[in-house]
Amino acid sequence: MTTPTAPQPLTARQREILVWLAGYIRDHGYSPTVRDVCQAFNFAAINGAMSHLKPLRKKGWIDWQDGQARTLRIAEGVDLGL
Repeated sequence: MTTPTAPQPLTARQREILVWLAGYIRDHGYSPTVRDVCQAFNFAAINGAMSHLKPLRKKGWIDWQDGQARTLRIAEGVDLGL
């Protein structure tokens, strides 16, 4: 997927998930699973997590390789300002 030069604005919840994702990767040295996202945000099902992750991907903030585990990552060139 091509990353836009300027990702689109985020909702408060999307920013919360993005900051958590960046922290998880920083703290663990690898990406979380979608189930990890579910657990962190109390989503009852994977679909709940994906309903937040897909817009983040579409907006150019994150990316992952379809069909492979632990490939969630902050998109190239994205500066979270953390």
